Amino acid sequence: MAASRASSTNRIQLSKNFYLDEFTRSQTAARFGIDNQVKPGSTEFKHLKHLCQTILQPIRDALGPVHITSGFRSVDLNRKISGSATSAHCLGLAADFVVSGCTPLHVCQWVELSLNLPYEQCIYEFGEWVHIAAATGTAKQEILTAQKDNEKTVYIPGLRSGEVVLPQAGKE
Repeated sequence: MAASRASSTNRIQLSKNFYLDEFTRSQTAARFGIDNQVKPGSTEFKHLKHLCQTILQPIRDALGPVHITSGFRSVDLNRKISGSATSAHCLGLAADFVVSGCTPLHVCQWVELSLNLPYEQCIYEFGEWVHIAAATGTAKQEILTAQKDNEKTVYIPGLRSGEVVLPQAGKE
């Protein structure tokens, strides 16, 4: 009991409502003994703080509690899950998440209309979760939908819900 209390008081805060362990926790890493830690002060740590402070915290403030389903991924963990070799997760610049009480589509629509968020990509993934990647320079603000096509993932510009194409904000 004391150990769990001590670990909860030693959490490293990234923003008002986000902590480092939310981004490094991985069942796959634990199951296979893969180190998925981020050292405070590292480039990845700084990127995670940037992601939380400039994108995820504003989303939480506007929409409610954000639950990280995939945050930082070490190269070994990313390889184990067959992630993209260029994944922003490995740099601490991306997270997959859901928001309590909101559909992933609603979250993506909100992000798209929030023109001041410095995101590189926002992906509505398979109708189940949101992937967001922070920009380190000029924000590209790319909105995509990920869908399966014959077991291959395809990325389609804009937001699609089923077969309905939703127009991008300001691009009608």
